[in-house]
Amino acid sequence: MRSTKTMVALPQLPELDLETRLANVAYWKEVFGPSNKPQKEIKPGSRYVTIPGWFPTHKCVRGEVRTREPLMADLMLHLDTDPAIRVIAEFPVKEAYVATKADGRKVVSEHIPDLAVLRSDGAVFVIDVMPFHVQLSFPNINRKRADLERHYVQKGAKYSLLDETTIRLEPLLSNLRLMWRHKQNRHEPAGMELIRKAVREASYPATIETLVRSMPENAIFARWADEPATAARHVPECNPVFSAVMQLSIGGELDVDLGRKLSGATIVTKKEKANA
Repeated sequence: MRSTKTMVALPQLPELDLETRLANVAYWKEVFGPSNKPQKEIKPGSRYVTIPGWFPTHKCVRGEVRTREPLMADLMLHLDTDPAIRVIAEFPVKEAYVATKADGRKVVSEHIPDLAVLRSDGAVFVIDVMPFHVQLSFPNINRKRADLERHYVQKGAKYSLLDETTIRLEPLLSNLRLMWRHKQNRHEPAGMELIRKAVREASYPATIETLVRSMPENAIFARWADEPATAARHVPECNPVFSAVMQLSIGGELDVDLGRKLSGATIVTKKEKANA
């Protein structure tokens, strides 16, 4: 996973017996499968205090993720542009876990996480999203986090509670939002596949400006359907080479420096085949 991403490498999990490991594999296979349904429903038009939304993504079997609040949608920008993330499921499970009370008593409680994420190396992350100022209003938040970490580690997964201090780091988030807007889709201009092929075959490392200037086609011309071909006008807001670089980065073929604001001077490198 890119070093600039919100999530980190899965830590060393406790050694589980073979039967438990096989059961965990089967469990998460079902969770990320097409038959699993979200365990929480946020109906459209409901008076939900956190401003829910929808996030389109091919990494969810339903083609979109129901986001509980804007911070969750911002996390989706990280996940949907990360080539290491294979599958995303929202409100994926309803888990009974052992919760610790302030006086030390143990009780059984229920948990529906915001997201479960499957990485290409098989690692599973279970994620909740909560703004930092909201966490401060829950005095037991650290106990709950520790209880959930202990519970999910027995399921072979890493539990994380994320907030804006990691999700909304700048300029990373703005870069990811711009990258996501250039995602490949079925409505792309004609000739984009040829431009992606040319970008793949370019010499690296290179700046985005160098790539744009070196491509045989680096502009988009458009016209209305009822206008003649001679009426086509240059669309300066869109550059197909920049779009191709963003798409190949999302696909894991190129690496783009996301630590600084994306510009013509941004360094692009090609991933080695073993890491692509």
